[in-house]
Amino acid sequence: MNTRIGKTRIKKRMIHRILLTLALVCSSTVASSQTVCVFSLIGAQGEMWELMKDYSITAKEWGEDITLRVFTDERIGAEDLKAGHCDALLMTGIKARQFVPFAGSVDSIGGLRSYESLKVLIELLARKELAASMRHGAYEVAGILPLGAAYLFLSDRSITSVEKFAGRTMAVFENDRAQLLMAEHIGARPVSSDVTNFAAKFNNGVVDVIAAPATAYMPLELYRGVGTQGIVVKLPSAQLTFQLVMRHEKFSENFMAKSRRYFADQFDDTLKLIAAAEDDILFFYPPPDKDRERYALMLDESRTYLIEQGVYDKDMMVWMKKVRCKLTPSAAECVNGSAW
Repeated sequence: MNTRIGKTRIKKRMIHRILLTLALVCSSTVASSQTVCVFSLIGAQGEMWELMKDYSITAKEWGEDITLRVFTDERIGAEDLKAGHCDALLMTGIKARQFVPFAGSVDSIGGLRSYESLKVLIELLARKELAASMRHGAYEVAGILPLGAAYLFLSDRSITSVEKFAGRTMAVFENDRAQLLMAEHIGARPVSSDVTNFAAKFNNGVVDVIAAPATAYMPLELYRGVGTQGIVVKLPSAQLTFQLVMRHEKFSENFMAKSRRYFADQFDDTLKLIAAAEDDILFFYPPPDKDRERYALMLDESRTYLIEQGVYDKDMMVWMKKVRCKLTPSAAECVNGSAW
């Protein structure tokens, strides 16, 4: 009898251990599921959302189970990332600057003049040699995509020179010190805005000038603000990006390296969407030849001023100059010895 009782107890202990092991395995599986949040003005639809769905499928092949969650308000998404409710957030580079200043400075005013230069830079940033630079504090950028060049949208085409910006109202994002300082630098009157209302302010005549990518032209109906009297200046003021910012303790270094490579490989397909959006813009013209140099100088002076004010990361500015000079070695900045 005692033998039977002993055997029963042993069996119970074995069953208990098996159940405990299964519970631990299940717990581990749940813990490995990460929440990747996505900022999208149009919600869970569109090309960017589809790209992130493909990314989540690829992540599973790398051994990472991720759940996607969409935000139409970027500010709330960023707060949830800080609070740990999101393990990662796909956001604009301008917003990402507060998390990783180095990568967030890619979107600097006048920093890159072409999509070719942006592609070269993104390829560089996907290399393992620069992985340490992509991390800042608790955060790491694990992917960069082009959002499109930022162009100046004007409600009045009589603004034909840099000097004529003086006194004009310009929408600036309330948490973006770069836009505020640039507006003040060129003499425009800044009007505090955010991504949810800057288009409405332009379309309703509250502001005379906004900076936006072509991908916002149709969805935000910016053609209403341009009307028949306005113009879109065909001269990039910045190369805007989407950046995937992760809480790096939640993901392995190997995963984040693969992620950067994955996003870099999407560049050409994403650029096709941007090119199609730019083809839709009406009244899309370069500045007059006599003013082109002044526009370029305005952008360079604004960027230098913002670097001196500590807005942009200086190490990134050095890399961006290297890219510009690789593509245009004869440019004056490439022979004058300046750091950025």
